[in-house]
Amino acid sequence: MGIFGKPPDQKPATKPVDPIPAPRPGPAPAPAPSPAPPAASPAPAPRAAAAGLCVIGAKTTVKGEITGDEDILVEGMVEGQIRIGRDLRIGPGGSVRAKVEAQSVMVSGELLGDCHATSRVEIQSTGRLTGNIRAPRVVIAEGATFKGNSDMSFRADERRDKSAAS
Repeated sequence: MGIFGKPPDQKPATKPVDPIPAPRPGPAPAPAPSPAPPAASPAPAPRAAAAGLCVIGAKTTVKGEITGDEDILVEGMVEGQIRIGRDLRIGPGGSVRAKVEAQSVMVSGELLGDCHATSRVEIQSTGRLTGNIRAPRVVIAEGATFKGNSDMSFRADERRDKSAAS
């Protein structure tokens, strides 16, 4: 028996193939524009373009200290300490057992540890946070779990006042 259930003596019918037509001469392509002369001082790149998103995957475990100035999305597990100048998001399958300091924190998974945010902390309906929260704005969605204390008296201008007094 041949390929595809056909006897070996039968060959599939083939259609004659037309030869490939030769390319016709046409107008020459226009030359590429020359690059603009460099500016005297280049403009700084916007912050969003300079900083990206760091993803800790679902099958990844990080133990230790994470510091930086990028947004972080945790889908896996982090144990230790997180100190970033941007946003921390903990995905629905993510688990963080750490002291957290960030601009804002959004919890859809689990956070076990104290959480300090300069902007806001949001616990979504699938989120669980066990620890103390210190942030000027705290949002806890219906269905979320929170066990700990919250301090909403902290503001960014208070932080500057304290550092100036030192």
